[in-house]
This record gives sequence, C-alpha cells and structure tokens, in this order.
Amino acid sequence: MYTGHSYLIRLMLQGKLDQVMGWVLDFGDVKERFKPIYRQLDHNPLDKLPDIQGHDAASVAEWVHGQLKGRVPELARIDLMSTPQHGASLTWHGDMRWPLLFGH
Repeated sequence: MYTGHSYLIRLMLQGKLDQVMGWVLDFGDVKERFKPIYRQLDHNPLDKLPDIQGHDAASVAEWVHGQLKGRVPELARIDLMSTPQHGASLTWHGDMRWPLLFGH
C-alpha cells in the first residue's frame, strides 16, 4: 500500500463514564494520543512501517492497535475502511481478538 490511498479509521472506546462529562475519554485526548500514529500513516508507504505484518486493512488495523493500546487503554475496537464497502474491524477483550473482514 502506498501513498495516495485514503482510509477511514474509527476508534471505539469502552470503559467507565466520567460522571461529570458523560464520556469515557475526551475526544481531544484521544486525538492527541493518536497524532504520532497518524503521522506515520499519513503520506508514507505503509509497507515500510516497522512491525507491520501485511499489506491489507486487517494488518494495518493490527498495527494501529499495537501502536495505540498503551496510549489508549480504553480502546476496544478499530474499524479501518479502504472504501465504504471494504475494510476490517478488529475487536478485542484483554488478550482475545476477533478480526472481521468485510467487503466483496
């Protein structure tokens, strides 16, 4: 995968809601923690990323999870879409992962 391809990444969080604010984690905090990962993905050849296992949406989602799990422990699911109909969803609980590939 090389530059010029657009992806949509959705990060889903799970955890205890803040009693005052009503959210798990402030969007600004998530965005700031994701920023270094975004910089590695943006306008760079994805096959040159360190530790990436493949060149498909599921591999990129796994890579994002590996980069982000320590920064956002509330992370529960990643959707990575290459088109509105094609992509991968990675869900986990603890050490258990459930990848879901979709498309035709």
